[in-house]
Amino acid sequence: MAFLRKLSIRSQLLILAASAIAAILVIIFHTYSMMSGMITRRHEEYVDQTISEIEKNVASNRDVIFRLMQNISYNEDVQSYLVEQNHLQRFDRFKKLSTLISSQKELKDGILDIVISGNNGAWIDVNGGNPYVSPLKSALKGKLNAYYVDMKQMGSLYGSTAPLIFATTITYKQQGERFNTNVGTLFFILDPRALVGDQKVTLGMAQTGTQIYVLDRSRKVISSNTDTEAGSRLPAALTAFKTPGDHTIRWEGKPYVAQTVDLPDIGWSILSIAPKDELLRDLLDIRRTELAVLAACLLLLAVPFMFIMNNILRPLKKMIFFMTTAKRRDLLAFGKRLSLQGYMEISIMADEFNSLLDETEQLTQRLLDTNKRLYGTELEKKKSELAFLRSQINPHFLYNTLEAITGIAAASGQGKIKTMTRALSSIFRYSIKGADVVPLADELKVTESYVRIQQIRFTDRFTIHEELTEEARAYPVPKMILQPLVENAVVHGFEPSLKPGRLIVRGAVRGDGTLIVTVEDNGMGIEPERLQELQAMLAEPPESVTAAEERTSIGLVNVNNRIRLMCGGGSGLNIESAAGGGCVVTLTIAGEGERQHV
Repeated sequence: MAFLRKLSIRSQLLILAASAIAAILVIIFHTYSMMSGMITRRHEEYVDQTISEIEKNVASNRDVIFRLMQNISYNEDVQSYLVEQNHLQRFDRFKKLSTLISSQKELKDGILDIVISGNNGAWIDVNGGNPYVSPLKSALKGKLNAYYVDMKQMGSLYGSTAPLIFATTITYKQQGERFNTNVGTLFFILDPRALVGDQKVTLGMAQTGTQIYVLDRSRKVISSNTDTEAGSRLPAALTAFKTPGDHTIRWEGKPYVAQTVDLPDIGWSILSIAPKDELLRDLLDIRRTELAVLAACLLLLAVPFMFIMNNILRPLKKMIFFMTTAKRRDLLAFGKRLSLQGYMEISIMADEFNSLLDETEQLTQRLLDTNKRLYGTELEKKKSELAFLRSQINPHFLYNTLEAITGIAAASGQGKIKTMTRALSSIFRYSIKGADVVPLADELKVTESYVRIQQIRFTDRFTIHEELTEEARAYPVPKMILQPLVENAVVHGFEPSLKPGRLIVRGAVRGDGTLIVTVEDNGMGIEPERLQELQAMLAEPPESVTAAEERTSIGLVNVNNRIRLMCGGGSGLNIESAAGGGCVVTLTIAGEGERQHV
Protein backbone atom coordinates (compact mmCIF):
# COMPACT_ATOMS: atom_id res chain seq x y z
CA MET A 1 0.00 0.00 0.00
CA ALA A 2 1.95 2.95 -1.33
CA PHE A 3 -0.48 5.52 0.04
CA LEU A 4 0.44 4.53 3.63
CA ARG A 5 3.99 5.71 3.02
CA LYS A 6 2.69 9.24 2.46
CA LEU A 7 0.95 9.35 5.83
CA SER A 8 2.51 10.58 9.02
CA ILE A 9 3.78 8.10 11.61
CA ARG A 10 0.98 9.18 13.97
CA SER A 11 -1.62 8.39 11.30
CA GLN A 12 -0.05 5.00 10.58
CA LEU A 13 0.04 4.10 14.29
CA LEU A 14 -3.58 5.16 14.69
CA ILE A 15 -4.53 3.07 11.64
CA LEU A 16 -2.68 0.11 13.19
CA ALA A 17 -4.55 0.55 16.48
CA ALA A 18 -7.89 0.93 14.68
CA SER A 19 -7.17 -2.19 12.63
CA ALA A 20 -6.42 -4.18 15.79
CA ILE A 21 -9.66 -2.98 17.43
CA ALA A 22 -11.61 -3.79 14.26
CA ALA A 23 -10.10 -7.30 14.18
CA ILE A 24 -11.09 -7.89 17.82
CA LEU A 25 -14.63 -6.64 17.13
CA VAL A 26 -14.87 -8.91 14.09
CA ILE A 27 -13.81 -11.87 16.23
CA ILE A 28 -16.37 -10.96 18.92
CA PHE A 29 -19.24 -10.55 16.49
CA HIS A 30 -18.23 -13.64 14.50
CA THR A 31 -18.18 -15.66 17.71
CA TYR A 32 -21.56 -14.21 18.65
CA SER A 33 -22.93 -15.12 15.23
CA MET A 34 -21.67 -18.70 15.51
CA MET A 35 -22.98 -19.13 19.06
CA SER A 36 -26.34 -17.56 18.21
CA GLY A 37 -26.63 -19.95 15.27
CA MET A 38 -25.76 -22.89 17.49
CA ILE A 39 -28.29 -21.83 20.17
CA THR A 40 -30.95 -21.28 17.54
CA ARG A 41 -30.32 -24.70 16.02
CA ARG A 42 -30.46 -26.41 19.41
CA HIS A 43 -33.67 -24.58 20.24
CA GLU A 44 -35.15 -25.61 16.91
CA GLU A 45 -34.14 -29.21 17.59
CA TYR A 46 -35.80 -29.07 21.01
CA VAL A 47 -38.93 -27.50 19.57
CA ASP A 48 -38.97 -30.10 16.77
CA GLN A 49 -38.73 -32.83 19.36
CA THR A 50 -41.58 -31.31 21.38
CA ILE A 51 -43.75 -30.84 18.31
CA SER A 52 -43.02 -34.42 17.31
CA GLU A 53 -44.27 -35.59 20.73
CA ILE A 54 -47.42 -33.53 20.27
CA GLU A 55 -47.95 -35.07 16.84
CA LYS A 56 -47.59 -38.55 18.32
CA ASN A 57 -50.03 -37.74 21.12
CA VAL A 58 -52.61 -36.34 18.72
CA ALA A 59 -52.21 -39.23 16.30
CA SER A 60 -52.42 -41.84 19.09
CA ASN A 61 -55.46 -40.25 20.75
CA ARG A 62 -57.19 -39.81 17.39
CA ASP A 63 -56.69 -43.49 16.67
CA VAL A 64 -58.37 -44.36 19.98
CA ILE A 65 -61.30 -42.05 19.17
CA PHE A 66 -61.46 -43.53 15.68
CA ARG A 67 -61.72 -47.11 17.02
CA LEU A 68 -64.32 -46.17 19.61
CA MET A 69 -66.43 -44.41 16.97
CA GLN A 70 -66.16 -47.43 14.69
CA ASN A 71 -67.22 -49.78 17.50
CA ILE A 72 -70.32 -47.71 18.16
CA SER A 73 -71.15 -47.00 14.50
CA TYR A 74 -71.07 -50.66 13.48
CA ASN A 75 -72.81 -52.01 16.60
CA GLU A 76 -75.94 -53.95 15.53
CA ASP A 77 -78.01 -52.51 18.39
CA VAL A 78 -77.10 -48.98 17.34
CA GLN A 79 -77.95 -49.56 13.70
CA SER A 80 -81.19 -51.34 14.61
CA TYR A 81 -82.12 -48.49 16.92
CA LEU A 82 -81.61 -45.95 14.13
CA VAL A 83 -83.88 -47.83 11.68
CA GLU A 84 -86.52 -49.04 14.18
CA GLN A 85 -89.93 -47.51 13.56
CA ASN A 86 -91.73 -49.07 16.54
CA HIS A 87 -91.51 -46.73 19.51
CA LEU A 88 -91.77 -49.47 22.15
CA GLN A 89 -89.02 -51.56 20.63
CA ARG A 90 -86.94 -48.42 20.14
CA PHE A 91 -87.38 -47.62 23.88
CA ASP A 92 -86.18 -51.11 24.81
CA ARG A 93 -83.10 -50.66 22.65
CA PHE A 94 -82.56 -47.18 24.12
CA LYS A 95 -81.91 -48.56 27.62
CA LYS A 96 -79.43 -51.10 26.26
CA LEU A 97 -77.64 -48.45 24.14
CA SER A 98 -77.40 -46.06 27.09
CA THR A 99 -75.42 -48.68 28.94
CA LEU A 100 -73.22 -49.28 25.83
CA ILE A 101 -72.50 -45.60 25.33
CA SER A 102 -71.68 -45.10 29.01
CA SER A 103 -69.26 -48.03 28.96
CA GLN A 104 -67.54 -46.70 25.81
CA LYS A 105 -67.24 -43.26 27.36
CA GLU A 106 -65.28 -44.70 30.27
CA LEU A 107 -62.72 -46.22 27.90
CA LYS A 108 -61.05 -42.87 27.15
CA ASP A 109 -60.38 -40.00 29.54
CA GLY A 110 -61.54 -36.65 28.30
CA ILE A 111 -64.73 -37.85 26.53
CA LEU A 112 -67.33 -35.39 27.80
CA ASP A 113 -70.30 -36.73 25.87
CA ILE A 114 -71.31 -39.18 23.17
CA VAL A 115 -74.32 -38.33 21.00
CA ILE A 116 -76.10 -40.61 18.53
CA SER A 117 -78.50 -38.72 16.30
CA GLY A 118 -80.59 -40.73 13.85
CA ASN A 119 -82.17 -39.58 10.67
CA ASN A 120 -85.49 -41.04 11.90
CA GLY A 121 -85.60 -38.51 14.77
CA ALA A 122 -84.22 -40.89 17.42
CA TRP A 123 -81.20 -39.76 19.46
CA ILE A 124 -79.19 -40.75 22.51
CA ASP A 125 -76.70 -38.70 24.57
CA VAL A 126 -74.99 -39.09 27.92
CA ASN A 127 -74.78 -35.54 29.25
CA GLY A 128 -77.33 -33.66 27.13
CA GLY A 129 -75.19 -32.53 24.21
CA ASN A 130 -77.62 -33.51 21.43
CA PRO A 131 -79.27 -30.04 21.04
CA TYR A 132 -75.87 -28.47 20.44
CA VAL A 133 -74.45 -30.93 17.93
CA SER A 134 -77.53 -32.03 15.90
CA PRO A 135 -77.42 -28.83 13.75
CA LEU A 136 -73.87 -29.75 12.73
CA LYS A 137 -74.90 -32.74 10.65
CA SER A 138 -74.75 -30.58 7.54
CA ALA A 139 -71.01 -29.95 8.14
CA LEU A 140 -70.18 -33.62 7.50
CA LYS A 141 -68.97 -34.49 4.03
CA GLY A 142 -69.72 -38.04 2.94
CA LYS A 143 -68.72 -41.09 4.86
CA LEU A 144 -66.17 -39.70 7.29
CA ASN A 145 -64.83 -41.34 10.42
CA ALA A 146 -63.50 -39.26 13.34
CA TYR A 147 -63.94 -36.01 11.41
CA TYR A 148 -63.15 -32.87 13.41
CA VAL A 149 -66.20 -30.60 13.08
CA ASP A 150 -65.50 -27.60 15.31
CA MET A 151 -64.64 -26.29 18.74
CA LYS A 152 -67.79 -24.86 20.26
CA GLN A 153 -68.81 -23.44 23.62
CA MET A 154 -72.00 -25.18 24.86
CA GLY A 155 -73.03 -22.88 27.64
CA SER A 156 -72.10 -24.20 31.05
CA LEU A 157 -72.88 -27.78 30.11
CA TYR A 158 -69.22 -28.84 30.07
CA GLY A 159 -67.69 -26.08 32.10
CA SER A 160 -65.87 -22.99 30.83
CA THR A 161 -63.70 -24.88 28.36
CA ALA A 162 -64.93 -25.03 24.77
CA PRO A 163 -64.99 -28.77 23.90
CA LEU A 164 -63.94 -30.41 20.64
CA ILE A 165 -66.60 -32.01 18.43
CA PHE A 166 -65.74 -35.05 16.31
CA ALA A 167 -68.32 -36.82 14.16
CA THR A 168 -68.81 -39.70 11.78
CA THR A 169 -71.72 -40.82 9.60
CA ILE A 170 -73.38 -44.14 10.51
CA THR A 171 -73.96 -46.36 7.48
CA TYR A 172 -76.42 -49.30 7.65
CA LYS A 173 -74.56 -52.61 7.16
CA GLN A 174 -77.41 -55.17 7.34
CA GLN A 175 -78.49 -56.77 4.10
CA GLY A 176 -81.62 -55.42 2.64
CA GLU A 177 -82.99 -52.33 1.01
CA ARG A 178 -81.27 -50.01 3.53
CA PHE A 179 -77.84 -51.50 2.94
CA ASN A 180 -75.06 -48.92 2.79
CA THR A 181 -77.37 -45.96 3.42
CA ASN A 182 -76.81 -43.15 5.93
CA VAL A 183 -79.03 -43.74 8.93
CA GLY A 184 -77.55 -41.26 11.44
CA THR A 185 -74.53 -39.43 12.89
CA LEU A 186 -72.27 -40.22 15.83
CA PHE A 187 -70.75 -37.24 17.77
CA PHE A 188 -67.93 -37.34 20.31
CA ILE A 189 -67.61 -34.25 22.51
CA LEU A 190 -64.06 -34.16 23.89
CA ASP A 191 -61.96 -32.14 26.28
CA PRO A 192 -58.97 -30.70 24.24
CA ARG A 193 -56.56 -32.48 26.56
CA ALA A 194 -58.03 -35.80 25.44
CA LEU A 195 -56.14 -35.38 22.15
CA VAL A 196 -53.26 -33.02 22.92
CA GLY A 197 -52.42 -33.75 26.53
CA ASP A 198 -51.51 -31.23 29.23
CA GLN A 199 -49.34 -28.75 27.35
CA LYS A 200 -48.41 -26.72 30.39
CA VAL A 201 -46.73 -29.76 31.85
CA THR A 202 -45.32 -31.13 28.59
CA LEU A 203 -43.99 -27.85 27.20
CA GLY A 204 -42.14 -26.19 30.05
CA MET A 205 -40.23 -23.60 28.02
CA ALA A 206 -40.58 -20.56 30.21
CA GLN A 207 -36.85 -19.83 30.17
CA THR A 208 -36.75 -19.12 26.42
CA GLY A 209 -40.27 -17.69 26.25
CA THR A 210 -41.22 -20.23 23.57
CA GLN A 211 -44.97 -20.37 22.92
CA ILE A 212 -46.53 -23.43 21.30
CA TYR A 213 -50.10 -23.47 20.01
CA VAL A 214 -52.18 -26.31 18.59
CA LEU A 215 -54.62 -24.73 16.11
CA ASP A 216 -57.59 -26.12 14.26
CA ARG A 217 -58.37 -25.44 10.61
CA SER A 218 -60.04 -22.13 11.45
CA ARG A 219 -56.98 -21.04 13.50
CA LYS A 220 -58.67 -21.43 16.86
CA VAL A 221 -56.43 -22.33 19.76
CA ILE A 222 -56.97 -25.95 20.77
CA SER A 223 -54.22 -26.06 23.36
CA SER A 224 -51.21 -23.95 24.39
CA ASN A 225 -48.46 -23.71 26.95
CA THR A 226 -49.52 -20.13 27.64
CA ASP A 227 -52.53 -18.59 29.38
CA THR A 228 -54.29 -18.15 26.04
CA GLU A 229 -57.88 -19.36 26.40
CA ALA A 230 -58.88 -22.39 24.34
CA GLY A 231 -61.15 -21.44 21.47
CA SER A 232 -59.71 -17.96 21.10
CA ARG A 233 -57.95 -16.76 17.97
CA LEU A 234 -54.35 -15.58 17.68
CA PRO A 235 -53.43 -12.25 16.02
CA ALA A 236 -53.32 -12.37 12.23
CA ALA A 237 -49.56 -11.67 12.20
CA LEU A 238 -48.94 -15.01 13.95
CA THR A 239 -51.19 -17.11 11.72
CA ALA A 240 -50.54 -15.60 8.31
CA PHE A 241 -48.31 -18.43 7.11
CA LYS A 242 -49.49 -20.09 3.93
CA THR A 243 -46.87 -22.83 4.00
CA PRO A 244 -45.41 -24.83 6.87
CA GLY A 245 -41.77 -24.36 7.86
CA ASP A 246 -39.57 -21.81 9.59
CA HIS A 247 -40.40 -18.11 9.44
CA THR A 248 -39.16 -14.83 10.95
CA ILE A 249 -41.84 -12.34 11.96
CA ARG A 250 -42.20 -9.09 13.90
CA TRP A 251 -44.93 -8.89 16.49
CA GLU A 252 -45.50 -6.05 18.91
CA GLY A 253 -42.23 -4.48 17.75
CA LYS A 254 -40.09 -7.54 18.52
CA PRO A 255 -38.55 -10.17 16.22
CA TYR A 256 -39.80 -13.76 16.62
CA VAL A 257 -38.70 -17.10 15.20
CA ALA A 258 -41.77 -19.08 14.14
CA GLN A 259 -42.24 -22.72 13.06
CA THR A 260 -45.40 -24.35 11.72
CA VAL A 261 -46.16 -28.03 11.24
CA ASP A 262 -49.37 -29.35 9.65
CA LEU A 263 -51.37 -32.30 10.99
CA PRO A 264 -53.11 -33.26 7.72
CA ASP A 265 -55.06 -36.26 9.10
CA ILE A 266 -57.06 -34.01 11.35
CA GLY A 267 -56.73 -30.62 9.64
CA TRP A 268 -54.85 -29.05 12.52
CA SER A 269 -51.46 -27.33 12.76
CA ILE A 270 -48.85 -26.70 15.42
CA LEU A 271 -47.33 -23.22 15.77
CA SER A 272 -44.26 -22.37 17.84
CA ILE A 273 -42.95 -18.84 18.29
CA ALA A 274 -39.91 -17.74 20.28
CA PRO A 275 -38.68 -14.16 20.80
CA LYS A 276 -35.14 -13.78 19.51
CA ASP A 277 -34.20 -11.47 22.35
CA GLU A 278 -35.26 -14.03 24.95
CA LEU A 279 -33.73 -16.88 22.99
CA LEU A 280 -30.36 -15.13 22.83
CA ARG A 281 -30.67 -13.21 26.10
CA ASP A 282 -27.77 -14.93 27.83
CA LEU A 283 -25.64 -14.61 24.72
CA LEU A 284 -26.44 -10.90 24.46
CA ASP A 285 -25.38 -10.49 28.08
CA ILE A 286 -22.11 -12.24 27.26
CA ARG A 287 -21.56 -9.99 24.24
CA ARG A 288 -22.25 -6.85 26.27
CA THR A 289 -19.82 -8.06 28.90
CA GLU A 290 -17.16 -8.76 26.27
CA LEU A 291 -17.60 -5.28 24.75
CA ALA A 292 -17.38 -3.68 28.19
CA VAL A 293 -14.20 -5.64 28.93
CA LEU A 294 -12.81 -4.62 25.53
CA ALA A 295 -13.58 -0.96 26.23
CA ALA A 296 -11.90 -1.17 29.62
CA CYS A 297 -8.84 -2.86 28.12
CA LEU A 298 -8.64 -0.21 25.39
CA LEU A 299 -8.70 2.52 28.01
CA LEU A 300 -5.91 0.80 29.88
CA LEU A 301 -3.89 0.27 26.70
CA ALA A 302 -4.42 3.87 25.55
CA VAL A 303 -2.00 5.17 28.19
CA PRO A 304 1.04 3.06 27.17
CA PHE A 305 0.07 3.46 23.50
CA MET A 306 0.10 7.27 23.75
CA PHE A 307 3.32 7.13 25.76
CA ILE A 308 5.05 4.98 23.14
CA MET A 309 3.68 7.09 20.27
CA ASN A 310 4.92 10.29 21.91
CA ASN A 311 8.27 8.63 22.61
CA ILE A 312 8.54 8.01 18.86
CA LEU A 313 7.13 11.31 17.60
CA ARG A 314 8.55 13.85 20.09
CA PRO A 315 12.21 13.31 19.05
CA LEU A 316 11.19 13.35 15.38
CA LYS A 317 9.28 16.62 15.81
CA LYS A 318 12.27 18.12 17.62
CA MET A 319 14.55 16.99 14.82
CA ILE A 320 12.22 18.38 12.12
CA PHE A 321 12.04 21.73 13.94
CA PHE A 322 15.82 21.86 14.20
CA MET A 323 16.23 21.02 10.49
CA THR A 324 13.64 23.66 9.54
CA THR A 325 15.50 26.26 11.59
CA ALA A 326 18.77 25.28 9.94
CA LYS A 327 17.09 25.46 6.51
CA ARG A 328 16.11 29.09 7.24
CA ARG A 329 19.84 29.69 7.86
CA ASP A 330 19.31 30.87 11.38
CA LEU A 331 22.97 31.24 12.28
CA LEU A 332 22.34 31.23 16.02
CA ALA A 333 20.49 27.88 15.78
CA PHE A 334 22.90 26.61 13.14
CA GLY A 335 25.74 26.87 15.61
CA LYS A 336 23.89 24.56 17.96
CA ARG A 337 23.76 20.80 17.86
CA LEU A 338 20.86 18.36 18.00
CA SER A 339 20.33 16.61 21.34
CA LEU A 340 17.69 13.85 21.29
CA GLN A 341 16.81 11.31 23.94
CA GLY A 342 14.74 8.35 22.84
CA TYR A 343 15.00 5.02 21.19
CA MET A 344 18.23 3.76 19.64
CA GLU A 345 17.44 4.62 16.00
CA ILE A 346 16.65 8.26 16.74
CA SER A 347 19.87 8.61 18.75
CA ILE A 348 21.85 7.27 15.79
CA MET A 349 20.08 9.71 13.45
CA ALA A 350 20.88 12.62 15.80
CA ASP A 351 24.58 11.66 15.97
CA GLU A 352 24.83 11.34 12.19
CA PHE A 353 23.04 14.66 11.69
CA ASN A 354 25.38 16.39 14.15
CA SER A 355 28.34 14.94 12.24
CA LEU A 356 26.86 16.33 9.05
CA LEU A 357 26.48 19.75 10.68
CA ASP A 358 30.11 19.66 11.84
CA GLU A 359 31.30 18.85 8.35
CA THR A 360 29.02 21.52 6.85
CA GLU A 361 30.31 24.11 9.29
CA GLN A 362 33.89 23.29 8.35
CA LEU A 363 33.13 23.52 4.64
CA THR A 364 31.22 26.77 5.19
CA GLN A 365 34.18 28.28 7.06
CA ARG A 366 36.52 27.25 4.24
CA LEU A 367 34.15 28.78 1.70
CA LEU A 368 33.93 32.00 3.69
CA ASP A 369 37.70 32.21 3.86
CA THR A 370 38.00 31.60 0.14
CA ASN A 371 35.32 34.17 -0.69
CA LYS A 372 36.99 36.64 1.61
CA ARG A 373 40.22 36.27 -0.35
CA LEU A 374 38.36 36.53 -3.67
CA TYR A 375 36.46 39.61 -2.55
CA GLY A 376 39.71 41.21 -1.46
CA THR A 377 41.24 40.49 -4.83
CA GLU A 378 38.19 41.85 -6.63
CA LEU A 379 38.19 44.93 -4.45
CA GLU A 380 41.81 45.63 -5.34
CA LYS A 381 40.96 45.14 -9.00
CA LYS A 382 38.08 47.61 -8.77
CA LYS A 383 40.30 50.09 -7.02
CA SER A 384 42.78 49.80 -9.86
CA GLU A 385 40.06 50.26 -12.46
CA LEU A 386 38.71 53.28 -10.59
CA ALA A 387 42.13 54.83 -10.49
CA PHE A 388 42.48 54.18 -14.21
CA LEU A 389 39.12 55.80 -14.96
CA ARG A 390 40.01 58.80 -12.89
CA SER A 391 43.04 59.25 -15.07
CA GLN A 392 40.89 59.40 -18.22
CA ILE A 393 39.13 62.41 -19.74
CA ASN A 394 35.99 63.39 -17.88
CA PRO A 395 32.96 62.24 -20.01
CA HIS A 396 31.02 65.36 -19.13
CA PHE A 397 33.92 67.55 -20.18
CA LEU A 398 33.99 65.78 -23.57
CA TYR A 399 30.22 66.11 -23.97
CA ASN A 400 30.33 69.83 -23.12
CA THR A 401 33.20 70.33 -25.57
CA LEU A 402 31.17 68.74 -28.38
CA GLU A 403 28.28 71.02 -27.59
CA ALA A 404 30.60 74.04 -27.74
CA ILE A 405 31.91 72.92 -31.16
CA THR A 406 28.32 72.60 -32.33
CA GLY A 407 27.61 76.18 -31.23
CA ILE A 408 30.73 77.54 -32.99
CA ALA A 409 29.82 75.66 -36.21
CA ALA A 410 26.32 77.07 -36.14
CA ALA A 411 27.68 80.60 -35.58
CA SER A 412 30.18 80.21 -38.42
CA GLY A 413 27.61 78.78 -40.85
CA GLN A 414 29.28 75.38 -40.98
CA GLY A 415 26.15 73.14 -41.31
CA LYS A 416 27.96 69.85 -41.86
CA ILE A 417 30.22 70.39 -38.85
CA LYS A 418 27.16 71.28 -36.79
CA THR A 419 25.26 68.18 -37.94
CA MET A 420 28.20 65.84 -37.29
CA THR A 421 29.02 67.20 -33.86
CA ARG A 422 25.38 67.26 -32.84
CA ALA A 423 24.97 63.59 -33.98
CA LEU A 424 28.22 62.59 -32.24
CA SER A 425 27.09 64.37 -29.07
CA SER A 426 23.76 62.45 -29.14
CA ILE A 427 25.57 59.14 -29.55
CA PHE A 428 28.00 59.89 -26.73
CA ARG A 429 25.26 61.08 -24.37
CA TYR A 430 23.12 57.99 -25.13
CA SER A 431 26.04 55.64 -24.44
CA ILE A 432 26.89 57.05 -20.99
CA LYS A 433 23.45 57.86 -19.60
CA GLY A 434 20.14 56.06 -19.02
CA ALA A 435 19.16 52.43 -18.33
CA ASP A 436 20.85 49.35 -19.74
CA VAL A 437 17.58 48.14 -21.38
CA VAL A 438 15.74 50.54 -23.71
CA PRO A 439 12.96 50.36 -26.34
CA LEU A 440 14.16 49.48 -29.83
CA ALA A 441 12.94 52.92 -30.99
CA ASP A 442 15.71 54.57 -28.90
CA GLU A 443 18.26 52.32 -30.57
CA LEU A 444 16.96 53.47 -33.96
CA LYS A 445 17.42 57.12 -32.98
CA VAL A 446 21.07 56.71 -32.01
CA THR A 447 21.58 54.60 -35.15
CA GLU A 448 20.12 57.43 -37.25
CA SER A 449 22.59 59.86 -35.62
CA TYR A 450 25.45 57.54 -36.57
CA VAL A 451 24.13 57.24 -40.15
CA ARG A 452 23.96 61.06 -40.51
CA ILE A 453 27.63 61.29 -39.60
CA GLN A 454 28.58 58.58 -42.10
CA GLN A 455 26.42 60.01 -44.87
CA ILE A 456 28.26 63.36 -44.54
CA ARG A 457 31.52 61.51 -44.51
CA PHE A 458 30.75 59.46 -47.62
CA THR A 459 28.84 62.30 -49.38
CA ASP A 460 25.52 60.44 -49.38
CA ARG A 461 26.97 57.35 -51.05
CA PHE A 462 24.37 55.10 -49.29
CA THR A 463 20.79 55.37 -48.09
CA ILE A 464 18.98 53.73 -45.15
CA HIS A 465 15.38 52.46 -45.00
CA GLU A 466 13.49 51.30 -41.89
CA GLU A 467 10.68 48.73 -41.99
CA LEU A 468 9.68 48.03 -38.38
CA THR A 469 6.31 47.34 -36.76
CA GLU A 470 5.09 49.41 -33.83
CA GLU A 471 5.31 46.34 -31.61
CA ALA A 472 8.95 45.89 -32.59
CA ARG A 473 9.74 49.58 -31.94
CA ALA A 474 8.40 49.24 -28.36
CA TYR A 475 10.26 45.96 -27.69
CA PRO A 476 12.85 46.30 -24.82
CA VAL A 477 16.43 45.50 -25.91
CA PRO A 478 19.93 45.93 -24.38
CA LYS A 479 21.48 49.33 -25.08
CA MET A 480 23.90 49.79 -28.01
CA ILE A 481 23.18 46.55 -29.93
CA LEU A 482 21.80 47.98 -33.21
CA GLN A 483 24.42 50.67 -33.92
CA PRO A 484 27.33 48.17 -34.10
CA LEU A 485 25.40 46.16 -36.72
CA VAL A 486 24.83 49.25 -38.89
CA GLU A 487 28.46 50.29 -38.37
CA ASN A 488 29.56 46.82 -39.53
CA ALA A 489 27.56 47.24 -42.75
CA VAL A 490 28.96 50.77 -43.42
CA VAL A 491 32.61 49.99 -42.63
CA HIS A 492 32.87 46.53 -44.23
CA GLY A 493 30.12 46.76 -46.86
CA PHE A 494 30.05 50.31 -48.26
CA GLU A 495 33.47 51.81 -47.44
CA PRO A 496 35.53 49.50 -49.74
CA SER A 497 33.03 49.95 -52.59
CA LEU A 498 32.44 53.00 -54.80
CA LYS A 499 28.94 52.08 -55.95
CA PRO A 500 25.84 53.50 -54.21
CA GLY A 501 24.76 51.51 -51.17
CA ARG A 502 21.38 50.62 -49.76
CA LEU A 503 20.85 49.70 -46.09
CA ILE A 504 17.52 48.20 -44.92
CA VAL A 505 16.59 47.68 -41.25
CA ARG A 506 13.57 45.42 -40.69
CA GLY A 507 11.93 44.43 -37.42
CA ALA A 508 8.92 42.39 -36.23
CA VAL A 509 7.74 40.36 -33.23
CA ARG A 510 6.60 36.77 -33.77
CA GLY A 511 3.60 35.18 -32.07
CA ASP A 512 5.77 33.54 -29.38
CA GLY A 513 7.16 36.98 -28.33
CA THR A 514 10.50 36.65 -30.16
CA LEU A 515 11.96 39.85 -31.71
CA ILE A 516 13.57 39.47 -35.16
CA VAL A 517 15.65 42.40 -36.49
CA THR A 518 17.58 42.17 -39.80
CA VAL A 519 20.22 44.62 -41.07
CA GLU A 520 20.62 44.02 -44.80
CA ASP A 521 23.13 45.78 -47.12
CA ASN A 522 24.15 45.42 -50.76
CA GLY A 523 27.82 46.05 -50.07
CA MET A 524 30.93 43.97 -50.70
CA GLY A 525 29.78 40.91 -48.83
CA ILE A 526 32.02 38.47 -46.92
CA GLU A 527 34.40 35.90 -48.29
CA PRO A 528 33.34 32.27 -47.51
CA GLU A 529 36.40 31.57 -45.32
CA ARG A 530 35.89 34.72 -43.29
CA LEU A 531 32.15 34.03 -43.06
CA GLN A 532 32.82 30.56 -41.60
CA GLU A 533 35.19 32.07 -39.00
CA LEU A 534 32.59 34.65 -37.95
CA GLN A 535 29.81 32.06 -37.76
CA ALA A 536 32.05 29.78 -35.65
CA MET A 537 32.84 32.61 -33.20
CA LEU A 538 29.15 33.53 -32.90
CA ALA A 539 28.20 29.90 -32.21
CA GLU A 540 30.72 29.45 -29.38
CA PRO A 541 29.79 30.16 -25.72
CA PRO A 542 30.65 33.69 -24.62
CA GLU A 543 33.45 32.55 -22.30
CA SER A 544 35.08 30.51 -25.11
CA VAL A 545 35.81 33.50 -27.39
CA THR A 546 39.44 34.59 -27.03
CA ALA A 547 40.64 38.16 -26.82
CA ALA A 548 42.30 37.87 -30.24
CA GLU A 549 39.04 36.76 -31.85
CA GLU A 550 37.19 39.64 -30.22
CA ARG A 551 39.68 42.12 -31.64
CA THR A 552 39.19 40.81 -35.19
CA SER A 553 35.43 41.51 -35.10
CA ILE A 554 34.82 43.32 -31.84
CA GLY A 555 31.39 44.77 -32.75
CA LEU A 556 29.54 41.64 -33.81
CA VAL A 557 31.09 39.32 -31.19
CA ASN A 558 30.50 41.82 -28.39
CA VAL A 559 26.85 42.34 -29.38
CA ASN A 560 26.32 38.59 -29.72
CA ASN A 561 27.83 37.86 -26.28
CA ARG A 562 25.83 40.63 -24.57
CA ILE A 563 22.56 39.41 -26.07
CA ARG A 564 23.19 35.81 -25.13
CA LEU A 565 24.25 36.70 -21.58
CA MET A 566 21.33 39.05 -20.99
CA CYS A 567 18.55 37.36 -22.97
CA GLY A 568 19.33 33.66 -22.84
CA GLY A 569 20.61 30.94 -25.13
CA GLY A 570 17.81 31.32 -27.65
CA SER A 571 19.05 34.81 -28.54
CA GLY A 572 22.00 36.05 -30.61
CA LEU A 573 23.26 37.01 -34.07
CA ASN A 574 23.35 35.17 -37.38
CA ILE A 575 25.26 36.25 -40.52
CA GLU A 576 24.51 35.29 -44.09
CA SER A 577 26.53 36.60 -47.04
CA ALA A 578 28.12 35.88 -50.39
CA ALA A 579 31.22 37.46 -51.84
CA GLY A 580 30.14 40.60 -53.76
CA GLY A 581 26.47 39.91 -52.95
CA GLY A 582 25.74 41.92 -49.82
CA CYS A 583 25.27 40.78 -46.24
CA VAL A 584 22.31 40.05 -43.89
CA VAL A 585 22.81 40.17 -40.13
CA THR A 586 19.83 38.76 -38.13
CA LEU A 587 19.36 39.78 -34.51
CA THR A 588 17.12 37.43 -32.45
CA ILE A 589 15.90 38.13 -28.91
CA ALA A 590 13.87 35.16 -27.66
CA GLY A 591 10.62 35.67 -25.74
CA GLU A 592 10.40 34.71 -22.05
CA GLY A 593 8.89 31.30 -22.83
CA GLU A 594 11.49 30.43 -25.48
CA ARG A 595 14.69 31.44 -23.64
CA GLN A 596 17.26 28.83 -22.64
CA HIS A 597 19.96 28.96 -19.98
CA VAL A 598 23.46 29.55 -21.27
